[in-house]
Amino acid sequence: MTATKASPSRTRTRNSGVAVPPDAQTAQAPRPGRGNRQPGKDSANVAEYIAAITAELAGMAGGARLDMLTYFLNMARLEAEFHMHRRE
Repeated sequence: MTATKASPSRTRTRNSGVAVPPDAQTAQAPRPGRGNRQPGKDSANVAEYIAAITAELAGMAGGARLDMLTYFLNMARLEAEFHMHRRE
């Protein structure tokens, strides 16, 4: 998977054609026991990106008949969509 990087403040596009918001480029998994919530002005953009990527992955998993993986990816997509619409 290749990515083009114009500048740190601009979005980039991966092979999937989904634009990566700047916040998602440096996002790290939250650490247990620490303040995991870091609300930001671009959280809806990150949620939108996650929804798009998990939808694509769920389609791939479904095509490969990986039922449980498809289920969990769709659950992640629904959670991301919930956070996208919560901000509106």
